[in-house]
Amino acid sequence: MSTPLTLIATLSALDGQADAVEAGLRLLVDASRQEAGCLQYDLHRHQDYPQRFIMIEQWRDSATLNEHRNSTHYQHFGSTCRELLEDVDLQLMNRIA
Repeated sequence: MSTPLTLIATLSALDGQADAVEAGLRLLVDASRQEAGCLQYDLHRHQDYPQRFIMIEQWRDSATLNEHRNSTHYQHFGSTCRELLEDVDLQLMNRIA
């Protein structure tokens, strides 16, 4: 049995674009939670830096994470919001305890 994968994605919106990025992320959350391999998909907005969003995701395995990255809704977010982002940091982890 494969180990679930945890992905922490930190996305920083460009000045003046945080609300548009949040709207795009909210659509992504709803669709991603419907995916068969999605165990967790939670969106957070930083209290001190409101242009920074943190997505905490957990996937059944690497295959389901790859399916997510190829999904229509993930591709749509990239095509509509990529230019609104200053930075994206992805931390992929395996839970050990």
